[in-house]
Amino acid sequence: KPNEQNREPNTQLYIYFLKIQNFKIIQNFQIMIYAIVIHILSLLVGCFYPAFASYKILKSQNCSVNDLRGWLIYWIAYGVYVAFDYFTAGLLAFIPLLSEFKVLLLFWMLPSVGGGSEVIYEEFLRSFSCNESFDQVLGRITLEWGELVWQQVCSVLSHLMVLADRYLLPSGHRPALQITPSIEDLVNDAIAKRQLEEKRKQMGNLSDTINEVLGENIDLNMDLLHGSESDLLVIKEPISKPKERPIPPPKPMRQPSSSNQQEMNLSSQFM
Repeated sequence: KPNEQNREPNTQLYIYFLKIQNFKIIQNFQIMIYAIVIHILSLLVGCFYPAFASYKILKSQNCSVNDLRGWLIYWIAYGVYVAFDYFTAGLLAFIPLLSEFKVLLLFWMLPSVGGGSEVIYEEFLRSFSCNESFDQVLGRITLEWGELVWQQVCSVLSHLMVLADRYLLPSGHRPALQITPSIEDLVNDAIAKRQLEEKRKQMGNLSDTINEVLGENIDLNMDLLHGSESDLLVIKEPISKPKERPIPPPKPMRQPSSSNQQEMNLSSQFM
């Protein structure tokens, strides 16, 4: 009887812990389902419905410029929202109702509901995007990164071809593997065009500055501003010029030994 009395409290305690554990499992499952519903609702409000509305406006023949402008502004603001959502994803556990606030923000940004995207564009994005220094820095970064990517692609291709020549092909049948002329010409053309675009931008900025200072129209050489084939050839020449290989020195002639010389003299005397 004492053993049965001791078992009853233990059994009740075990049942109590099982109930708590089942409650936590159910609660976590409900939280997961709620998060999935919020995420699907955000996609419907912020992405799928605006995409369908934009498609309907483009398909209709009587679309107005204001409708096109409104949805273009929305997609610009939505790009900023995607960046905001990415950087604040780790704050969901610390800030309550952050997901619900994002859904309400998407509703407010819709041109057909709240028109908040136009407010965001006019108050914040328009003044920031009109800055000329920002455009110059962005263009220079794009040019530098493009050249770096092309150089890395060329180096990777050359290393792959060297490895294929060394390990995959047999020793008796190894052709000289190099970067094919088509790939090399493509890389050189891309680098030359980027350099020429940067050159045209610099000349265009210089002409605008001169016109603002002098207050009169100055005719610049437009052939220099517009890319021609001669400019591309001049820029491509130092890029695509192959490295000259040093000419090896001639091999020294082998001198005959003294014994061979004496035999040749004796044979000439007998002859």
